[in-house]
Amino acid sequence: MSTTIVASERRSYRLGRAPGGVPLLGNALQLFRTPLDYLPGLRHEGDLVRLKIGTSTAYLACTHDVVQEVLHRPRTFDKGGEFIDTMKLLLGDGVGTCPAAKHRRQRRFIQPAFQRDRLDDYCRLMQDEVTALAGSWRPGAVIDAGTEMSRLTTRVTARMMFSADIAADAVTAVQRNFPVVWKGVYRRMIIPLPLLHALPTPANIRFTRALRRLDDVIIRMLDTYRRDTADRDDLLTVLLNARDERGIGLTDTEIHDELMTVLAAGVETPASGLTWAFHLLAENPDVERKLLAEVDAVLGGRPARATDLTALPYTQRVVAEALRLYPPVWFITRRAVTDTQLAGHPVPAGSSILFSPYALHRDPAVFREPERFDPDRWLPENACELPRNATITFGGGSRKCLGDVLANQEVTLALASITAAWRLRPLPGHRIRPVAKAELTTGPLPMTTEARS
Repeated sequence: MSTTIVASERRSYRLGRAPGGVPLLGNALQLFRTPLDYLPGLRHEGDLVRLKIGTSTAYLACTHDVVQEVLHRPRTFDKGGEFIDTMKLLLGDGVGTCPAAKHRRQRRFIQPAFQRDRLDDYCRLMQDEVTALAGSWRPGAVIDAGTEMSRLTTRVTARMMFSADIAADAVTAVQRNFPVVWKGVYRRMIIPLPLLHALPTPANIRFTRALRRLDDVIIRMLDTYRRDTADRDDLLTVLLNARDERGIGLTDTEIHDELMTVLAAGVETPASGLTWAFHLLAENPDVERKLLAEVDAVLGGRPARATDLTALPYTQRVVAEALRLYPPVWFITRRAVTDTQLAGHPVPAGSSILFSPYALHRDPAVFREPERFDPDRWLPENACELPRNATITFGGGSRKCLGDVLANQEVTLALASITAAWRLRPLPGHRIRPVAKAELTTGPLPMTTEARS
């Protein structure tokens, strides 16, 4: 291991080399086998750390300032790398994966779907679906929390995309096929061998069929909306009506890619956040008691509404802390588009730039006792001591996720609504360990439903 120090205007940033590399593979084994153990420790090697992935050199931004430099130079450090390239199998060139040159135009098309008046409508969808989900449980039943939360957020997101009056079958098809596609995308991330994924194995056949069915749903809904021009309050209508400054709208392919992007973000981020929140509440009874006291005082057993959000500050802090500890997007890649410098060190064009929200959120230089679940670290008087953008759960800079406010609201409302009626208790003896897939998951999380009234 070697470390070089370069001075910048603000401070000196260390360039280090990742330990543990082996011939031919470099550091790939640690990254793929034990990333959640390996990545946080690399901050001890430098602010910016060189890794070998096979025969290629990549750079890991390990500390807050260096990550912010990457996020706020989107045209230099553009969307790219193995992670993004694989995600494009599902998302195409949507707003989350497109290059910087296209991003501003696409963001303007989709931004109206996330204006404040529409957020209230989406929150009502969450209220409806939470009520239906919680009403389907029975006292003493054993559920898998992750599966249930994914069911919930898939239905909410599909109903955001397509109005229920003509799209009941489409919502059902999305709910059935999206989990299969998401699992297949992850498999292609960890095993980047195209020939292997072209073989007619059962898993590959299931992936191809499910992806085709999702594509067919979007094609069918596009055709339906164009024939029936009723004014509907959903995402597809927003995209069909959107025009740029020259009066040009989105192509069918562009609409498809934006819908897929919203589907992926709208399902996995809130589902993961909710699942981790229920696990953390079960592990921290003092926090759970405070949350239940707030929920009972505000809701009195009824489901939460958007107008309740300001009266649920502790619930919001629980959500913020769950997303800090276990950010759904745990690993992000960029690609240097030109010879440049990062943290004062030269980085060649084409280099992969990596950073990990999971690792950054555990940096003791930013967070006191970073492994402790402490919702009160988000009290205003405590949060003001943190650096700006201390967490990057939703990215940052001009590429920050458009749905960050909506995701936080959905998770808060769902958590409050469910805990108003139920406690989810862990099965005795069951232990979980974070699993780094396409998102950061608990793995199987069986919990017993305990009615609160």
